Amino acid sequence: MLKEGLVSPLLLSMTALSLAMLMAVPQAGAQQYPDRPIRVIVGYTAGATDTAARTVARPLATLLGVPVVVENKPGAGGALGAEFVARAAPDGYTLMWTVDGTHTLNPHLYKSLPYEPLGFTPISKGVNTVNVLVINTQLPVKNVSELLAFARTNPGRASYGSAGIGSSNHLAGELLQTVSGVPLTHVPYKGSNPALTDLIGGQIAFMFAGVGQMLPFLTAAKVRVIGTADTVRHPRLPDVPTMEEAGLKGFDLPGIYHALIGPLKLPQPMVTKLNQAVRSALVDPDITAQLNKQGYDVTPTSPEELGALMRKNFDTWGRIVRAANIEKI
Repeated sequence: MLKEGLVSPLLLSMTALSLAMLMAVPQAGAQQYPDRPIRVIVGYTAGATDTAARTVARPLATLLGVPVVVENKPGAGGALGAEFVARAAPDGYTLMWTVDGTHTLNPHLYKSLPYEPLGFTPISKGVNTVNVLVINTQLPVKNVSELLAFARTNPGRASYGSAGIGSSNHLAGELLQTVSGVPLTHVPYKGSNPALTDLIGGQIAFMFAGVGQMLPFLTAAKVRVIGTADTVRHPRLPDVPTMEEAGLKGFDLPGIYHALIGPLKLPQPMVTKLNQAVRSALVDPDITAQLNKQGYDVTPTSPEELGALMRKNFDTWGRIVRAANIEKI
């Protein structure tokens, strides 16, 4: 029997070995990750977000050495998909390819959400697009100032369309009204495409829409673009001024980004590995070209940069929604 106060050297050695083995488990798991398929949830049906996610998933699967399966869980503006990911185990095998509004805009539009908007692990921003201000080609204006002057004198004809109440292009129109002080008539549609159809047909005067969606119609001269809702001019539209250059100081509209995120408390080694894989996938010339053709700019970030952007956009969308007096539903 051991005397009181004395510990066997063998017992000390076994204890130290056990502690070392326990400490090594997370590190070993991180080194082995991934060793089975990864699910990437998209909170929408087939469309632009889904297409971008699948474009990025293909090189990710090659880089990570396991299948990367994109799974659609649409509903409630991305909320159902976000809830699913929020409830998933933080093991790196359930991720989300999300859009900005699900986490930074929805909280200001809905009284309650089934997930904590910023309660996720940022991994990397993927792509970005911006809204542009487009007008019907028959409208007798050439720039933003003339559009606002037309709206002052023709209030009944200065209507703008959107994808629906609370959509980013609806709020872009509300921001234009707030900054300019010119009353504008909002016509909500069930999606951007019906609004665009009526814009081309002359039923509405103007709308904001993603630059990628607009490019084919601009090329075909079916619409005319007069402003870019960004702080800098878009590289594909170098002659189109930003809204601030057009005289609207304070027109601060967040860009529309897609990003890869995971459940809260995703281990840092996994975050690092996934971030590196996303960056490698996006610098592939073929992948970049495919995403550019879809209308996106490739914009990978560090996890920290994505987290800061999410918090910034959360605050910006909040200010825009409050200024527009939109009641939560």
